[in-house]
Amino acid sequence: MVKYLLTGVTGRLGSHVVKHFLRLVPPSDIAVVVRDPSKLSSEINSSGIEIRQGDFSKPELLDAAFKDTEKLLIISVPSIEHEFRVKNHINAIDAAKRAHVKHVYYTSLMFGTDTQGHLIDSVAHVMQAHLETEVYLAKSGLTYTILREGLYSESYSLYTGFFDHTKDNEVCVPGDGPVAWVCIDDLGEGTAKLMINGGHEQETVLLTGSTSISISSVTDIFAKILHRPINFRLVSVDEYIELHKRRGTAPPYPTGEEDFLKKWATTFKALEKGESAVVDLLLQQVLGRDLVPLEDTLTKLFNSK
Repeated sequence: MVKYLLTGVTGRLGSHVVKHFLRLVPPSDIAVVVRDPSKLSSEINSSGIEIRQGDFSKPELLDAAFKDTEKLLIISVPSIEHEFRVKNHINAIDAAKRAHVKHVYYTSLMFGTDTQGHLIDSVAHVMQAHLETEVYLAKSGLTYTILREGLYSESYSLYTGFFDHTKDNEVCVPGDGPVAWVCIDDLGEGTAKLMINGGHEQETVLLTGSTSISISSVTDIFAKILHRPINFRLVSVDEYIELHKRRGTAPPYPTGEEDFLKKWATTFKALEKGESAVVDLLLQQVLGRDLVPLEDTLTKLFNSK
């Protein structure tokens, strides 16, 4: 039986999780599940960990992929397409139950809390699939831990009007609010250590940064790092959609740019409500050190491009 089975290891969060697992436990304790083994990093391929093939969208492959597993990390599907995500997550949870996995960890997102850290409904479209998955997992009969991962410092552009530091001088968004930003590597290390340490059965835990910084204040950090004025401007949802349609700055989306922008605009309403504002000290306690500040992450990113 493998102690730790990790999914999503070719993605942003998962690649950091497996990196820290390899540092903390013997490779013989780890296995990974991937759709396409050819996309694995050379580090994973040469590490000696077990590689299993599986795909959340193909339940028939998951029974073998999840067999003989003590602790399973289900990293959520990186999409904002609701039905697609929920179906894939349910497939993974059902397979974990059939395989008699002893403990399932699910990576959710840090929306849907009030400023005191109490769990609430979210107005953010991106959070709806997570909420539905959380409910399904809680009712599954499995031992579980839900990890609400804080908003990535590295994903700043999504929350700052797709700001491009190489040319933009303005941040235009349809809402503002505090965010407890956290860098991906801190989340990866914290996720690995939480699984190794155990505990938190049937709990939802919050993995956040150590301070909350509003979007307008992030704009000031941009200006400080870039040594040029950066204007912050609040606009209506309609203006936000038209502006980014005209600029072509939104990422590709199956149902079109406008549909993505309408759905993503709900994120800013959630920020206004303080859904990502809460600071929880758990991650810092698990790591036993200070977390990487947002400004340090942005400085590193801006200087590398």
